[in-house]
Amino acid sequence: MTPLRNQVRHALFWVPSLYLAMGIPFNVVNGTASTMFKALGVSDGQNTVALGSIIVAWSLKPLWAAFLDMYRTKKFFVLAMEALIAVLFVGVAMALPMPGFFKITIALLWVAAFASSTQDICGDGIYLTALSRKSQANSAGFQSMFWNLGKVLATGVLISGMEMLANAQQWSPVKMWMAVWITAAVAMGVFAVWHIWALPTGSIAHRPHSAREVVGDFLDTATTFFHKRAFWGMIAFVFLYRFGEGLLLVEGKLFMQSSTETGGLGLTAGQVANIDAVWGTIANIVGGVLGGLFLGKIGLKKALPILGLCLNVPHFTFVYLSHYGAAHHGLDYSTIATLVSIEKFGYGFGFVGNMVYMMQQLAPGRATMTHYAFATSLMNLMLVPTTMASGPLAEWLGFSTFFVVVMFASVPSVWAAWKAPFPLAADESREPAPDAHHVMITADDPTRLTALERTVQRIAGRASVYAMLGILVILLIDAKIVGSLQDRADGTGQVQFWLLLASAALKLFLAQRTFKFAAQTAAEAAQGGAGAAYVWNARGAKIATVVCLLVTAGVLYFTGRAVF
Repeated sequence: MTPLRNQVRHALFWVPSLYLAMGIPFNVVNGTASTMFKALGVSDGQNTVALGSIIVAWSLKPLWAAFLDMYRTKKFFVLAMEALIAVLFVGVAMALPMPGFFKITIALLWVAAFASSTQDICGDGIYLTALSRKSQANSAGFQSMFWNLGKVLATGVLISGMEMLANAQQWSPVKMWMAVWITAAVAMGVFAVWHIWALPTGSIAHRPHSAREVVGDFLDTATTFFHKRAFWGMIAFVFLYRFGEGLLLVEGKLFMQSSTETGGLGLTAGQVANIDAVWGTIANIVGGVLGGLFLGKIGLKKALPILGLCLNVPHFTFVYLSHYGAAHHGLDYSTIATLVSIEKFGYGFGFVGNMVYMMQQLAPGRATMTHYAFATSLMNLMLVPTTMASGPLAEWLGFSTFFVVVMFASVPSVWAAWKAPFPLAADESREPAPDAHHVMITADDPTRLTALERTVQRIAGRASVYAMLGILVILLIDAKIVGSLQDRADGTGQVQFWLLLASAALKLFLAQRTFKFAAQTAAEAAQGGAGAAYVWNARGAKIATVVCLLVTAGVLYFTGRAVF
């Protein structure tokens, strides 16, 4: 038997279990928790605000990924995180009978989210460094299948199974959910023990000597991300493509679980779990496969507007369901499962366009893998404000009106797909770099620019960096501050308002820097008529900054009215 076959056979001992162990905590935190909080009487507003902000843990992975190579091995961190997640899940179970369980549980889930994202970084690192490219390709199906199986088990089978056991044993809701979390903890503990023997160590290509070296390498790579032509057009696509979906991500499940008296569908936690995690996941996978085949058949540029429509038009199923719920019409379980599965199918079909666009247009260059990680992180960050806002918005408008708003919120997604720029032409040169193999040299690479174009590119990149920092302040800081005002009485929250004011001052400083470098970009380009693509980047940075300031003004106005 050849060594390669031995390697593939050995991979079957750890690739399925590794990605199952990665899928379970992600879906427990992002799916099981919301179902539990709804069942235990937590309002939709509190639910989505708290869990929406936790998404940040997976969005910021690139910020600490390189530091993990400074100490021990990838296997060490995977084992440590799996053990830590097991302990944290037990902590969640123990906290549920306590009076202040919600705040304690959210704190534990925050830590579990960062542990899970660290496990993801090192687990993917082992997969990429322990297997040859051929073995990676051969194992890719197991990788995807078992991660999705983690979702089915964590947010579907586990909940519905425990619900049946609780009904048979006449357990209280709290006892049932304690059993859910303890079972998840035991599973993570078993994976940790198994991986002590089965998991490879994973190689380290380069051991950084200091944190300064890590930060320097990170900043050098990050800077080139902002040097791509049509940067702001591509970022607009990344931000807007899933805008409507972000409002449905958590609130769709909470709507199905809400009582019919409040306009919901009145399903049990187990029924919702089966629809979302089992039937919905199957529909999602089938949609993804067919979407990929469709995209491959006609090409990304032609397919993207159609994929955008397929992603968003099925949201109408929730408009139909919510209007029946609001009118107190009865809907049987099979009808609900079918309509939700149609929405999940559309999501899977259309989501392919999002990922392939980032791979083919936004990521390529000397640091393709890192730039792709940046792009996916920004995509996930956009889900933070939309997910957090979905619960309070649904409570304020009512479900039937809320899902109509979701349909209108899907319009920017379709527009983004229709107007998405394609700066990398199909026939663009893909010359190998002189010091590396299989590295794509795009038109934005410094080796293909004149000295003046490099200067214009660099200054425009600085304008884009400051504009992006202003956006990140809104997504990471303002969203968290505004979220903390949820369920507070009018006339309270003065501290949060002053924090928002301080955040506004920071954004004004960032805006000043953006406008300064945008002006410098135009001045440099005017000297020799060079770098027109990067001048447009600087203009895009200015537009993004103006939008950022308008959003800030609106947040301050409405927060001030509620507080004072």
